[in-house]
Amino acid sequence: GCGETPYIKLITQLYGDRTMIANATGCSSIYGGSAPSTPYCTNKDNQGPAWANSLFEDNTEYGLGMATAVKKLRERLARFMTEAMDEVAPATKEAFAAWLEAKEDGEKSRAASNAVLKALETETHSVAQDILKLKDLLVKKSVWVFGGDGWAYDIG
Repeated sequence: GCGETPYIKLITQLYGDRTMIANATGCSSIYGGSAPSTPYCTNKDNQGPAWANSLFEDNTEYGLGMATAVKKLRERLARFMTEAMDEVAPATKEAFAAWLEAKEDGEKSRAASNAVLKALETETHSVAQDILKLKDLLVKKSVWVFGGDGWAYDIG
């Protein structure tokens, strides 16, 4: 059997739409990437895990690249908010402060992200557009690298 599938189920149940998966080619790609169906579900907002597959040999680097990109882009979001904090409307300033406080907590970052998006609806400062370009990264992501025995042992 495929040992990765129980892990996939558990991770997606724990982190849901915040999950980003870097998958190695193997049984988990058959389980998770076979058209026309997929085991990954969406929530009421039609959001679900992000899944991508790479070749055997580079999956760890692929996953590290995903995690690094998420980290750097979220750092950019934090910098945008910090630098504009004293130039935005009071409601936006409050939302930015709450997001900066909660950004590393998955569930708290979701509520804080919603507050930021609501505040940006009426914000006139140019930072609003910069943040909206990265809005998919406001909620903290949980990045996972999946690979089976071939990936972990046989290729080494």
